[in-house]
Amino acid sequence: MRLRTAGKRDPFYILRNSRRRFMLKALMELNGEACLRELVRRVAEMESGAPPDRRLRKSVYTGIVQNHLPKLSLAGLVEYDRETDTVRLVELPREYRYYLEAVEKGDIPWCLYYLGLSLAGFLSSLLYTAYTHSWGGSSLLTLIFSALLLISSLLHTAHTYGLKGIELIPYGIQAITKGFRRVKRKKEVWKT
Repeated sequence: MRLRTAGKRDPFYILRNSRRRFMLKALMELNGEACLRELVRRVAEMESGAPPDRRLRKSVYTGIVQNHLPKLSLAGLVEYDRETDTVRLVELPREYRYYLEAVEKGDIPWCLYYLGLSLAGFLSSLLYTAYTHSWGGSSLLTLIFSALLLISSLLHTAHTYGLKGIELIPYGIQAITKGFRRVKRKKEVWKT
């Protein structure tokens, strides 16, 4: 089994940063083209949820110009014209649009909806099975099925929040896996 590495055009690599997601959403709202100043103002407003102050706009401007604009440009998603100070959305593949699906304020993300629904289903089937003392047959199958749905919902939630840049894997486990990768690389070097 071969694992896929995150390339520069990979949606997970590009969209794992909220500021880049905000840039793409703002450009889509502005019909694919905006002056850099307007884009910075929109992104800063999305980040703060209110009209941004000068300090926040300056911070957003620096981050966009030095980091996010080059990455989006390298991925082939935007073009920046320095002469006109304009950012243009070149191409936004379908998988990017899928991951940029907006959740309005006050709504809950689908992953949390499914997690709550599957948790309620699992608990109700567990309580029913315990109340009726019927641990075999269809009650057991219902319990197993609802447990599988709950596990699937947990994985969906972990995947979604991992996409949003929130680390769900504890740091200690990450450090251990990095250590294993280093040892494996050293063994490969010794073999050559």
